[in-house]
Amino acid sequence: MRFIDGGASAKGISKKYYFFEQPDILTTLIGVGWLILLAAFLVGFKKKISYFLVFLIHAVGTAFSLRFMIPGTENFVPTFMAALPALMAMYLLWTLRKEDTLLSLSGKLG
Repeated sequence: MRFIDGGASAKGISKKYYFFEQPDILTTLIGVGWLILLAAFLVGFKKKISYFLVFLIHAVGTAFSLRFMIPGTENFVPTFMAALPALMAMYLLWTLRKEDTLLSLSGKLG
């Protein structure tokens, strides 16, 4: 089984899509931060903050990749279009966060 160097992959994505090369420590810090945030999002901890941050970060990433979502251009990649319904679903989750109680820690800890 072949493993991909996650740090090099993240740096390549950052350089290609976000137009900057990030140092190794930043790649690690972003990864750890994302893991903590996504764990909070998954269990519904501090929903007002965690749901909004996931939505906001995804919105920024979607905005940077809009040039890949324009059909008929040389940059068009249909896979990037999946970011739009995911973005709207995250917005809907944030909007309806008070009704999202199933398997959520928010009522107990958040």
